[in-house]
Amino acid sequence: MEYRISYVVSTYNKLPYLRHIMARLVAARQPDEEIIVCDGGSNDGTPAFLQSLYDEGKIQSFVSERDKGQSHGLNKGFLMAKGEIIKSISDDDAYWYPTIRMAADFMIAHPDVDVMLGHTAFGQLYDQTFARVGEKKVDEYKNWLATKEPFWMIDMPMLVRRKSLAITGLFHTGIVMVDAEFIFRITRLNVNIAWCTGVLSMHLNNPKGNFNNMSPRSIADEARRVQIFYDVRNTPFSLKGAIALSKEFVEGLKRPLRPVKRRFFERAGLPQVQDPERYSTGYVPRPEEDQLAAAYRVCDEFMAARNAEREITFIYRPSEVTKVLQTS
Repeated sequence: MEYRISYVVSTYNKLPYLRHIMARLVAARQPDEEIIVCDGGSNDGTPAFLQSLYDEGKIQSFVSERDKGQSHGLNKGFLMAKGEIIKSISDDDAYWYPTIRMAADFMIAHPDVDVMLGHTAFGQLYDQTFARVGEKKVDEYKNWLATKEPFWMIDMPMLVRRKSLAITGLFHTGIVMVDAEFIFRITRLNVNIAWCTGVLSMHLNNPKGNFNNMSPRSIADEARRVQIFYDVRNTPFSLKGAIALSKEFVEGLKRPLRPVKRRFFERAGLPQVQDPERYSTGYVPRPEEDQLAAAYRVCDEFMAARNAEREITFIYRPSEVTKVLQTS
C-alpha cells in the first residue's frame, strides 16, 4: 500500500519524551498516513513500548536495533517509507500536524516541489513562560531563491518528496549536525524548495537534546566543515564566513547562561533588552501536571495560537522543467 504521508521517527533512550511524541502522532494520523519508528537499540523500555503500539495497530512499522546514530536511523526509515511525502519526527520535540498536512497537500498539488521548509518555534523544558519563533530564516530562503546562496537551518519543519531522494540524497552518517549538512547540501543542488509560512514544529530544549550533549567547540567545528565543503563563496577563511561562525560560537556559549542572567535582572529590577522573536506562552500551571506534560501542552497551545493568528501561505518558484513541459 502507498500512503500519502510517511512519518519517520528516529529515537534512542528517550522513552519519557517519546511517549508524549507518539501519543500526539498516533492521535493525528489519518488512514492514508503511516508511522515508521527506527529505534537505535534503546535499553530504557522503548522496544517493548514500540511493540505494544505495533500490536495495537497504532504504528505501521518499527525496527529496534543498534545503529550508527540519528542519521542512520532516519535513513532506514526513509528507505522503508511508502508515502509520497516523508516527514521526519524527532523523539523529543513537538509538531503541529494540521500545518504539516497543509504543507504536504501543497507539495502533492505541486509535483515539482522536492522539499518544503517552514517556521519552527523554540521552547524550554524548565521555563514554559516564553517561546521564540525563528522568523528570520525565511529571509535566508528568499535570498536563496534570488541568489542561490546556500544556507542552513534545523530540519524539524522539513518535508521531503520520496521520489526526490534521488536528487537530495539521504542523511550524512558521518555528521552529528545532520540537518545543517542536509540543508546546506540541497541548497547547493538543483532541488526545488518551497516555504510554508506556518509554524510546523517546536524544538523543546531539554537535557537529553542532541545540542546539549555537544560542546560549543564541536558544534562550531562541524559547522565549519560543512560550510567549507558546500559554501565556496562564504568559507570561514573569508571575512563574512569568519564573522558568521564566530557569532554562532558566541551564541552557543551564551545560550545556557541567559536564564540565569534573566532571573538576576528581574530580581534586581533592571531593564532587559527584549528579543523581538520572543513571545509569552501564557503558561498557567495545572495541579498534578508534571513538568514534561506541561511542556508539551504549552508547545501545542503555542503552535495552535501562532498558526491561528496568521494566514498560512506558500512561497515557491515553479521549476524550469515544469515551465517547459507546460508550454510545449
